[in-house]
Amino acid sequence: MIGAYLYSSAQVLGLVAGYLYVFWLLYVLIMGFYRAYLSKRLTKPALVLASPALFVGVLVDLIANWTLATVWFLEFPQRPLELVTDRLSRYIGLQDDCWHKTHAVWVCQNLLDYFDPHDKHCVSES
Repeated sequence: MIGAYLYSSAQVLGLVAGYLYVFWLLYVLIMGFYRAYLSKRLTKPALVLASPALFVGVLVDLIANWTLATVWFLEFPQRPLELVTDRLSRYIGLQDDCWHKTHAVWVCQNLLDYFDPHDKHCVSES
């Protein structure tokens, strides 16, 4: 019984880790497309080929915000179509130092900002 529980827990943790890794890879890919778009170098054929990745990326983002981010931050999204970046930016804008803000700053500084064409992915809402 305990062995089955540990095996199930390991499977769930593996699936969560895999989902988060794919989510991050999609983010890096989409930021590459965005960088090409901003420099006016994204051709129409490339845009057509990039569109499914953008759609999947937004879908994965919404699912992550309603599931994993909700569990991690112990709070539901504030809007139905809020993305994880919106949540992180909101937390970064909090006046008080709290664990929400600390975690949001870490994620943005260590995983997201370097790939954003503007070098700052999460922008404080305040």
